[in-house]
Amino acid sequence: MKNQNNEFSNTTIKDRIIVLENTTHKLVFRTFLESGGGQNQIHYHSKINETFKIIKGKLIVKINEEEKTLISGNKHTILPYTNHMFYNTSKEEVIFDVEIINPNKMIKGLQIMYGLNNDDKTNSRGLPKNILHAAIGLKMLDAFSPKAPHFIQKNTIAILAFLGNVFGVEKSLLDKYC
Repeated sequence: MKNQNNEFSNTTIKDRIIVLENTTHKLVFRTFLESGGGQNQIHYHSKINETFKIIKGKLIVKINEEEKTLISGNKHTILPYTNHMFYNTSKEEVIFDVEIINPNKMIKGLQIMYGLNNDDKTNSRGLPKNILHAAIGLKMLDAFSPKAPHFIQKNTIAILAFLGNVFGVEKSLLDKYC
């Protein structure tokens, strides 16, 4: 599944993304989130700032232990090491832009994770069933769980992603999904 048009979707979180801008310093994509959709795991990023700008509807963003409701015209920036997730509890689709500063390989990570989801190679929580696929995707997404120490996750992901690179798994994923 090549994403030549920079549009892709994820059935687990019930969203569709259209890339609006993709430069070395900034990635912007428009997200169309269905009713009942959203991320099912709280996470954080260690290197990126992520800003949500609501175009239409009502988006719930859980930040640490607090829920924040964003409506049309609102925006909110998530700083590095801030636990967060988003979801749509309304009956209407939510449309919002996500702006990521210093995205590094974020777009490739999204394309790989969404592609694996569409190929039924993820579990019910949206994580790849193959540990090397998971490590490669998580490294590209700069995504970590608050449930385990950062240094353990960072080192484990780095080692597994390195092995995935050595064994050609990363190239295979990039060739298929990016």
